[in-house]
Amino acid sequence: MDAFVAIFQQLGANESLVYQFVIFVIVFLIAKFGFFNHLQKMLDTREEKTVKLESNAEAKFEEINKLSAEYKDKIQTANKEAKAKVDAGKMDIVKTEEARYRQHENEVNEYVESSRSEVQKEVQAKREEVMSEAEQLANTLVQKITKG
Repeated sequence: MDAFVAIFQQLGANESLVYQFVIFVIVFLIAKFGFFNHLQKMLDTREEKTVKLESNAEAKFEEINKLSAEYKDKIQTANKEAKAKVDAGKMDIVKTEEARYRQHENEVNEYVESSRSEVQKEVQAKREEVMSEAEQLANTLVQKITKG
């Protein structure tokens, strides 16, 4: 112990060291209860809120991912339904237009056939007329040849 006292005396420490130590302890206790505890409480609260926010953020990201997947599924379903409706509409239009085309085609074919039969009748009538005149002309020609 004498060695410690000798070292303190060489450093210039005297009886005021005890008073300084007591003052330091009192200031430390006041600072601890007045400042350090409050600071520690703030740090703990901040850490708790940060961790809580982080866990909330993770939960929100999971919810966002879930909603995103749900949204994509709904979009794909809506696209499929819309495509099916468009395809059905196209098929209806194609069938309707094809029916109209067939109807017009039949009308044109009927007109062509009726025109053809009329022309054939006219040709046949002209042929018969020419043939009847041919016989008469042949008789006239025969008479002219025989007379002359």
